[in-house]
Amino acid sequence: MEYTIATIFSVLVVVILDQLLQTKILWQKKFWIFFLFVIVLHTIVDNYLNGRWWLNEPIVGPYGSQFYSGLRVWHTPLENYFFGFSLITLNIILFEFWTKKTQAK
Repeated sequence: MEYTIATIFSVLVVVILDQLLQTKILWQKKFWIFFLFVIVLHTIVDNYLNGRWWLNEPIVGPYGSQFYSGLRVWHTPLENYFFGFSLITLNIILFEFWTKKTQAK
């Protein structure tokens, strides 16, 4: 559950930061279209790294079930999607914030 808690915390931080920095990334349609592509690619890569079912030896893992919720999308823990969301969105938020700040000077 440690990974689950960290993931929930990271998503909350990103959502709050989007509001505090007034970037409004999460309100933009183009962000969600972009993120749909990210999810598809994330699914392909993460399932390859976690699965490798044809060799029966994953590159990453195995994840200990005591560290996450136990819910998986194919071979990938569900938390990986939310953690990926946090990482990508945080970078976009900070980029937009600093870009607007430097353009305002």
